[in-house]
Amino acid sequence: MNTWQLTWNGIRTVTGLELRQRIRSKRWIWVLALWFVVIGAVTWLILAAVPMLLGFNSPGEHGPGAGPLAFGTITFFVLGMGLIIAPAFTATSINGDRSAGTLALLQATRLSALEIALGKLIAAWLTAALFLVVALPFIALSMIWGDISIVQVLVTFVVVFAEVAVICAIGIGWSALLNRTAMSTMMTYLSVVFLTVISLIIMALLAPLVIRDEPVRVWGLPPTVQAEYDAQTEKFWNENPDATYGPLPPVAQCAWYDGEQRVPHLDRIWWISVANPFVIVADAAPLPPAATKDLGDYANRSSDPLALIRYGIRRMAQPETGERDDCTQLYGSIPGYQVNWNDAGELVVTTNAGAPVDVKSPVKVRKVGVDSPIWPWGLGVNVLIGGVMFWLAVRRLSVPYRKLAPGTRVA
Repeated sequence: MNTWQLTWNGIRTVTGLELRQRIRSKRWIWVLALWFVVIGAVTWLILAAVPMLLGFNSPGEHGPGAGPLAFGTITFFVLGMGLIIAPAFTATSINGDRSAGTLALLQATRLSALEIALGKLIAAWLTAALFLVVALPFIALSMIWGDISIVQVLVTFVVVFAEVAVICAIGIGWSALLNRTAMSTMMTYLSVVFLTVISLIIMALLAPLVIRDEPVRVWGLPPTVQAEYDAQTEKFWNENPDATYGPLPPVAQCAWYDGEQRVPHLDRIWWISVANPFVIVADAAPLPPAATKDLGDYANRSSDPLALIRYGIRRMAQPETGERDDCTQLYGSIPGYQVNWNDAGELVVTTNAGAPVDVKSPVKVRKVGVDSPIWPWGLGVNVLIGGVMFWLAVRRLSVPYRKLAPGTRVA
């Protein structure tokens, strides 16, 4: 056997055999129909619940954020189901045939190990992709609700299909490396869980380890002024316990001074989540031009889960500025003023009537842009993992065998 020989006829032969074997039973049609009903019901529930989440009174009402929220939620649901479905078609494709004694028949032909592995991979990917294609009509429904372009839908689902192909390659690899189908299935699902869930758990566990006490420049009341104000406030309340308002904070005396704070350096561990399929899809989804300059503002206004995840990862990647504003929030203690956060993450002072107050803070919140895409790196890592597993599968399929585990069936 020529291990690395690759011909179109060889790939087509193995792919055709695998597909005919999978669709031989009519049960797959009922499975597709059930999947269609499930994704349809979930889509209807999402579209019905979105207006309520955005504060509208009835399911028939929806604002500009309904489309992105519905599209992102449905996309994540389809991606999650794809990651669950893919291992079912690949985790037993090689060791299952080996246990049944049919793998040796293919290896005894002029087919190469690469053609056998690639044919099985393509057949499994096409089968899993079919379940994703069934969901496309429901994705089109979310386009009606908001400013969702066909380009965004196509790009997003191309990346989803690529992630499913990677999981199929990982399943092929485990199926070739392990003799027992139960073990290969468990390892394939464990690989999916590691990429999606365990990576986030690792980040959460590492977060406390990257917190440091560091110096910081503070825009606020200097320590001496703060001490005088605290003493004046305490004396006032002791003498006037029934008063409505206390002494006004001396915001006119705000100045820069050196302080210290605990700084979480998430910029040192954010890269752990780069290979997460949900992060990859979220970062790859095209955004409207308005989001390119200030991603945080767009993510908060649109309630787009894809943009929110993209913003969260990029925000964690930014190192802390070493500056803090403690002065602007003091306006909240002055009668007639309110202090709130705007969509850009900045403190805004308004009157009780809602009129803006011109309060300039020297501490500026850095805006998160989308200039440097993250998803190619994450997808590259996943493709590398899938490529290594696929290479191991080809090596395990090459004949003659070098060494087999005891009890392994050959023919």
